[in-house]
Amino acid sequence: MRILCLHGFGSSGAILEKQMSNLRRELDPSFELVFVDGPFESERGPGVSEYQPGPYYSHTQGYSPDDVAQAIGDLEEILEDQGPFDGIFGFSQGSALTLSYFYQQQAAGNPAAVKFACLFSTAMPCSPDASLGSTVISHLRAMKYDITDRSEGYGKDLTSEEQEFVEILHRTIVDAATRDSKFPWTDLDIYRHGELHAIPRILYSSALAQKIQIPTVHVWGRNDFSYMIKMAELSRSTCDESMSKTVLHSGLHDLPKKQTEIKAVLRKIDWAITQA
Repeated sequence: MRILCLHGFGSSGAILEKQMSNLRRELDPSFELVFVDGPFESERGPGVSEYQPGPYYSHTQGYSPDDVAQAIGDLEEILEDQGPFDGIFGFSQGSALTLSYFYQQQAAGNPAAVKFACLFSTAMPCSPDASLGSTVISHLRAMKYDITDRSEGYGKDLTSEEQEFVEILHRTIVDAATRDSKFPWTDLDIYRHGELHAIPRILYSSALAQKIQIPTVHVWGRNDFSYMIKMAELSRSTCDESMSKTVLHSGLHDLPKKQTEIKAVLRKIDWAITQA
């Protein structure tokens, strides 16, 4: 059982290997974990200890449709050149990229190169498809709508679809960017003044033509930042309910460390493999 492991933003394959050490000890010996670095060097990411030596990497240079398409293309090359793989274990940005890849393959009618995924603390997934949510995004851009505005009465001139989109952004990337200057995201003013083609197309349930059908296990910490929990919940909602399972652990933005929680994750991984 070969598993491709994708690290988070501002991290590396070596760092993720350390993060996964407890999980790895409990895995069946038949599992072979393959750790890779993202193609772009970056600054140290949020939550990565200053004692973890670099270099640090990112799977994407940005979150526009073109940036996400490039990241998916890089992932496809890894899957082809270093595969075959049975599944993907992702963390944070690596998990988000996995969902972006799954949805892009499904929308194009192409089979994914893996059968399942286990996704830890998933960050905001985005689409390479510029048409996804384009009506909502185009109208907000034409209005020069300030998505960071949380004043009383905000959104009163928006449609229900536009209000949903803005509320999702408030609970996730706006909150994250406000609380953490190192949070990797596009300048939020892009939604008001940026080029339309460069605005990220976030993946969220009601914007999708069809939910992701590949078996997925979603794992996050109950004590993670509220905006990261919202991102993980949002990501989970992009997957068909019958094809996904969730495990919550007692940690922060990391992998479970308690043996009982690790065992719970392994049981769900077994379920995903059976479904696949």
